Amino acid sequence: MSILYLVRHGQASFGQANYDRLSAAGERQCRVLGDYWVKWGVKLDAAFCGTLDRQRCSASLVKEAYDAAGLAFPGLLELAEFNEYDTAGILTGSIPAIIAKHPDILELAKKISPDGKPDLVGNKKDFQRMFARVMDLWVRGELKVKGLESWQEFVDRVNRGLTRVMTENGSGRTAAVFTSGGPISAAVQRALLSPDKITMDLGWAIINSSVTEFRYSGGKFSLVSFNATPHLSEASLITYR
Repeated sequence: MSILYLVRHGQASFGQANYDRLSAAGERQCRVLGDYWVKWGVKLDAAFCGTLDRQRCSASLVKEAYDAAGLAFPGLLELAEFNEYDTAGILTGSIPAIIAKHPDILELAKKISPDGKPDLVGNKKDFQRMFARVMDLWVRGELKVKGLESWQEFVDRVNRGLTRVMTENGSGRTAAVFTSGGPISAAVQRALLSPDKITMDLGWAIINSSVTEFRYSGGKFSLVSFNATPHLSEASLITYR
């Protein structure tokens, strides 16, 4: 059997102009993960990440812990298959079209923009409610945004990446992929055959820098642990967004 770790990136810069950048807490989460893996002798034969900055930087910070300890860390290979779905594109491209059909979404949009300017940081709960409603429509295929992949296309993309990683890393090898909540949920679906709605909902629970472990051999792909955070010993480091 071989081991595959899927690591969610550290906390990004939610509510800022550039979301795709680790926050100070996100950087610390990844450094702590690196220290934890070094302490427990986690040896990687291969390492991958998506092409997003938050994914790439998360991997680099874990690597720094190995470098500091004088331990080998494999060369990082970037695979766009492990990028998150385009949240901003789905939201900005869909809101005008769906608020007429879904008054509840319109009301939530008004709550997060009381003065006409969205305040995501100050209205996180309302934003999450609106985000979840929109994404449910996307998953069910009721929301289609021109130029953006569908839910099924997203899942197929992630599975191509998983297949490549497993094909290139055969028996007895250990690989890590630094990615995002969506691809991790899609991987869990591959292992458990979970329905699309449940798969999407899993993403809301995935903690920044958490580790989800799979084992694979031949055509078998099994979930061992989900959303593990033994390295995060401080409550302040437990973040979801």
